[in-house]
Formats: sequence, C-alpha cells, structure tokens
Amino acid sequence: MKSFFILNKLRKIKKEKVLLLGIFFLSLFLRCWRLKSLPWGFHGDEVMNGYVGRFILLNGKDLYGNHWPVFYFNRFGDYPNVIPMYFSGFFTFIFGVNEFAVRFPSAFFGALAIFPFYFLSLKIFKKQKAALFSSFLLSILPWHLVLSRATSEGILGLTFFSVSLWGAIEGFEEKNYKIILLSLFGFLLTYFLYPSFRIFTPLALFGLVWVLKSKNQKLFLFSISVLFILITFLISRTYWGQGRFRQTSLFYSEEVSSRIKANLEALSFDYGGGKIIRARIFHNKIIAYAREFLTQYLSYFSPKFLFLEGGLPHRYVVPYQGVLFIFCFLFFLTAFFPPKTIIDKDLFIFFLYLLLISPLAAALTVDDVPNVHRAVPMILPLVIVISYGFLNITDYYPKIKWLLVILIIGEFSYFWNQYSIHTASFRSYLRDDGSRELILKLKREEDKYEQIFLPTYGTLPLYYLFYNNNFSGELAGKFKTGIEIDKIGKYFFVKDWCPSKVLPMEEMRGKILVVDQGDCSSNLGLLKTVEEIIRKDSTKAYRLLVSNED
Repeated sequence: MKSFFILNKLRKIKKEKVLLLGIFFLSLFLRCWRLKSLPWGFHGDEVMNGYVGRFILLNGKDLYGNHWPVFYFNRFGDYPNVIPMYFSGFFTFIFGVNEFAVRFPSAFFGALAIFPFYFLSLKIFKKQKAALFSSFLLSILPWHLVLSRATSEGILGLTFFSVSLWGAIEGFEEKNYKIILLSLFGFLLTYFLYPSFRIFTPLALFGLVWVLKSKNQKLFLFSISVLFILITFLISRTYWGQGRFRQTSLFYSEEVSSRIKANLEALSFDYGGGKIIRARIFHNKIIAYAREFLTQYLSYFSPKFLFLEGGLPHRYVVPYQGVLFIFCFLFFLTAFFPPKTIIDKDLFIFFLYLLLISPLAAALTVDDVPNVHRAVPMILPLVIVISYGFLNITDYYPKIKWLLVILIIGEFSYFWNQYSIHTASFRSYLRDDGSRELILKLKREEDKYEQIFLPTYGTLPLYYLFYNNNFSGELAGKFKTGIEIDKIGKYFFVKDWCPSKVLPMEEMRGKILVVDQGDCSSNLGLLKTVEEIIRKDSTKAYRLLVSNED
C-alpha cells in the first residue's frame, strides 16, 4: 500500500513537470512565431540594439570609439543600458543579421520567466494548480507577450529579477549563502538591464526583510537593501544615470512646470489681496507636484489601462485591448475572499507590497503615460494576485472551471486577432515603418546612382549598415552623438528631414538620388518623384527624388 502511494505521488510530480514544460514551449512558441515580421515595423531602438551589440562584440568598441562599454551607450543623451545590446548582438551570430535574431533575447528570456513565476507561486499557495496557472497566465498575458516580441529590455530585467527573488527566498530558507550571493548579483544586474529596476529592486529587497524569520538574516538583508539604495543614489548622481530621467522626469518637464505655475497663479488670484499665507498653504509646488505624481501613479491601476485600452508608447499598443484580460477582473474580486486552504500569508502580503511599489519609477515620468515598459515590474505581483483569485474561485466553485476555460480561450483569441492582424496598420509610423523598406529598396537600386542623400535622423545610418551587414571597425569614432554620421560610401547623410530643401541642387551634377521624409514639400522645379515608400497605416514614409534632367 505504501509503495502504491509513493508511485502515485511520483506520477503526479512527473505529470506536473510535463505540464510546466508544455507551458514553457507554448510560451516560447507564442513569442517566436512570425517574430521577424510581427510586430510589423523594425523600430529604431531595435536596430540600434542589434547593430551596436554586434558591432562592439566584433570590434571591442562602440560607434564612438569607447572600448567595451559596460553601463551605457549614448544615443542622444539618454544613455540606454548597453548589456541588452550585447544580448541582441550575440544572437545575430547564431541566427544571422536579421530582425528575428535581434528580437530573440526578449522572446527567449520572456518565455523562461514562467519558471520563476511557477516556483514563486508554489511557494505562496502550496498548490500545483495555482503555480501552473501563474506560469500559464504569464505565457499568454498580453502585456508580457507584446513586450517579449519587441526587443524590450524590461523583459530581461523582469526575468532576472524574478529568478533572483526566487533564489533569495530559497537561499534564506535553506541558509545557503552561495544561492543568496548569486541572487544578489542577479538583483544588481537588473540595474543595468532596465532603469526602472534601480528604484524597484532596492525597495523590493527592503520589503523582503520583513518576510524573513531570523533576526540575523533580517539584519543582513536590511544592510544589503541600504547598500542597493546607496548604489541607486550614486547612479542617479552620474551624467549617464540622469540622462533619460531628465528627459522624461515629472520634475524636469517644462510642460508640467508651466501647467502647475499657471494653475497656482490662477488659484491664488481667487483669494484676492492680503491672503498670501492662506494661498501658499493650499496652493504650493509641493502639493501640486504630489497631486501630479499621484495622478500618474493611479493611472497604472485604472480599468482603462488594465482591461480596456492598455498604455503607451504606441509601438506596444494593441487596438482595443488592455494589458490584462477582462476575465482577470473576476479573479481580482475573488482575491479578497479568505483562502480556503493554507497559504504563506507573509509572502503573499510581500507581493501586495510589490504591487504597490512597482509603478513608482514609471509614475515619476510624464512621457507616454501610462507607460507599459517602465511599469514592467507590475507584471510579477499582478500575476500572483490574479493566481490567488483563481485559486479561491476554483476552490469555492470547482464546477466553474469549464466556464473559465471558455473565457480564457475566447479572450486570448480576441487578443491574438487584434495583435496579429490589426497592429500592423495601427499608427505604424510610430514603429518606424518604412525605414527598413527604404534601405532595402536603396540596396537593390544603388548601382543606378553616383550619390545618394538621405536624412541622418531616425537612426537611418544604422538601418543602412545593418541591412548591408557592414560592421567595419573603421566606422568607430566617425559617429557623432545622436548616432549621426556624414558619409558612408556613396551615401551622404544630411541633418534635415528634407534634404532636397537644403542641398544646392542647381550646382549638383551626375546621377543623384535624394530621399525626403514623406511629408516634405520638395523643390519640384529641380526634382521629380520617382517613388514613394508607403507605410502600413497608409501614410507616406519617404519620397525618392531625382533631378528633372535625368
């Protein structure tokens, strides 16, 4: 009889491992199928990641001549993290120089995230069905799926954070300090994968202190969390740590500053003369900025963002689709029920704390709000809370599972239809649609011309180099800030979206091709249009012009 129970238990374990492996392959398939062309449009950030990463790996220096950068690559004063670029560049050696290779790291590490999600859920809920549901939900979740397919550094950061968190919890429980140290290294690595984690990670470690049982462990992790906060502070004092924050910060925004100033003046005027103190008590910059921050913060918990329309930037938008499925709202409601079975309440409360702090970094910015990428840490606690609701509803009402299956299949089918069919034509100009098509067109016809002029903006030089497989080390040092360059072979890059307006066309001779942005009004007296590059959203991307004498 005893051997029968042991054998039955082993069968269950084997079945659960097979299911988890099946979920991983489902997750990988959903992230890699048609990855080269879905999403449509190869965004400038993506081509930069792939080109710069491969360029450094081949030449040992970046486009500006800096040897083996570790912290950043300066694009236009924003200083994006360079480590994700190494990932994209590395996979071009495996899959070739193409869109699939550049996008594959996010897709692969996004799929891998189902494992830490599974084990973290199992740690909290003690039930396989909740753990398997967590990993399954992540595999089909619109928010995570869309970001995973679009060279999103935040997905790498989320996976490394989740693995590190799982390792830290296991390490402290088993008093295995080798695992703990590896986890701390993983937490530190998140700082250099995506900037949001420079705020989220130290605050998460601080919250984890209160989950631990041992006083010595609490003191150790508290010291580590203080150290991480210090690292965040030190990075924030560097020019490269401040770069993008100054460009997008709530506190550096001229638009927000002007709006707050105008509102304060208007509100103070209502008090009339002699009531300056009262006006300053109720209407001052501290209160105004606090309310502005709260508005940004709460936008990440709005039903419109979560269930109906999603967030920004538009390159990640799926028309009429929230970042979560609508059925997740049902699980949110049941998450407030008392659990029918024993769960790790301290750990679950910790994840509720993570949910509260996860939008903080995103709420400090005003550009593209609510921003699905900057708020990527929200995905982990949201999945845990939804899984708790799933556990409750299936424990209290077991017969409802078939209805849930229908809801999940129906909503996922709707999402995938919206994503795979309609995103291509939805504001495709914001995904740099047309740039790839332009360069491939020029590559086929460049022998017809002696000189080709086109804008240096929009990372067009990198599109040209990427699709011509040109990673020559001789280019290092020839680029200027903004990834701008004057000349590559017969290609001349002009600091204007409309080169035809600034070039002395009347003085130029020979077979010349000029490329203007699609909405430029060209000098039709000297030039004629030979072709237009049309985007999927029917807008004009570029116009190709030649001399009227040709």
